[in-house]
Amino acid sequence: MGALRARSGLFCFLLMSCFTISSSSLWAVKKASIIICAETGKVLHEKNADAVTPPASLTKMMTLYLTFKALQEKRLTFDQKLPVSKRASLAAPCKLWLKPGAIITVRDAILGMVTKSANDASIAVAEELGKGSEAQFTQIMTEQARRLGMSKTVFRNSHGLPEKQQSTTTARDMAILSYRLYKDFPEYFKFFKEPKFAYKGHVHQNHNRLLGKIPGLDGIKTGFINASGFNLAASVVRDNRRIIAVVMGGESAKARDKEMVKLLDTTYSNLRGEKGASKGSNHKSTGLLAPSKKKASSRHKTKGKTLTAVHRSQPKAKLLKARAKYKDMEHLLNDVDHRKSSPKKKKTL
Repeated sequence: MGALRARSGLFCFLLMSCFTISSSSLWAVKKASIIICAETGKVLHEKNADAVTPPASLTKMMTLYLTFKALQEKRLTFDQKLPVSKRASLAAPCKLWLKPGAIITVRDAILGMVTKSANDASIAVAEELGKGSEAQFTQIMTEQARRLGMSKTVFRNSHGLPEKQQSTTTARDMAILSYRLYKDFPEYFKFFKEPKFAYKGHVHQNHNRLLGKIPGLDGIKTGFINASGFNLAASVVRDNRRIIAVVMGGESAKARDKEMVKLLDTTYSNLRGEKGASKGSNHKSTGLLAPSKKKASSRHKTKGKTLTAVHRSQPKAKLLKARAKYKDMEHLLNDVDHRKSSPKKKKTL
C-alpha cells in the first residue's frame, strides 16, 4: 500500500511539475516517420522525414553508439566500473537512482539506458568518455553524427532531457543512426531486445511496449519530452527481412505504437507484394538512405547509385494541449521504486 501511495504521489508530482512550467502551454509537435531496409539503407517509406524536432531519449542511441565504439576499440570493458558524480545522481527521472560516489558497470549502464532510459546512467557514461565532462562528450556526439551523415542533428546532452538550447534531429537522421547501430555493432545490437533489467533488487521493464507483442520486433529505443511528442525507433525482422522504422511526434505512447504497427504491417505487405497493399500507403521506394541536400525538391535525382532524399512539405504544425501528453505518462513510472523528489520543488522532465 505504501509503495502504491509513493508511486501515485510521484506521478502527481511529475504531472504538476509539467503543468507548472506553463499551465496553459500549447505544444507544436511535428509528426514524422521513415522506414528503411536494414541491410541496404533503401528508403521504403517516408513522411516529413526531414522535419526538425527534439530527439528526446532517442539521444541515448548516440550515447550507446559511442559506448559500443569504445568497447569495440578496447577503451572500455563491460565489467569496467564507472564512478557516479553528484551531477549524474541529480538527473531527473527516469533513472536508476544512483547515488553520488557509487559505481556502475558499463554493462549495467548500457542495460539501464536501453530498458529504463536511465538518465543518470547516461551521464555516468558521458562523463567517462568525455574525460569528466558531459559537455565535451556532446561535442563528440555531434561530430560522430556528422561522420555518419546525420546532417541536421545537434546534441546538447547525453540523454535527451530539455535544455535551454534544445537538441535537434530528424526522423531521417534517427533512421541513419539506427541503421549504423545495426551495421557497425552487430555483436552489441542484441541489447536492444532486452525486455527487462534487474538492478540492485529492482526489475526495470523496457519502456518499449511493443517488445514481445509484435512479431520480430527487437528494439530499439523510445523517447518523450513535451516538445517532441512520443518517439520510437524500432527494428523488426519478418520473412527473413529486417527493416528499421522511426516514428516521431506521437500524441501519446498508444498512438505512437499504433502508428508504428500500421506502418510495419503495410511495409511488409508491400514487400510481399500483396494485392492492394500499396493503396494510400505512401510506401514507394526512394532509393538509398541519404540526408536531403536541398531544402526543398519535388523530384529525386539519381547520382550514381544514391538518390537524394525527397523533401515533402510539412503539414501545418498541430497544436496540442499539454494535458493530452500525460494520459500515457504512467508508462514512464511503471517501475519506479523510490520517491526521491519533493513536491515543493519544480523540476523539468
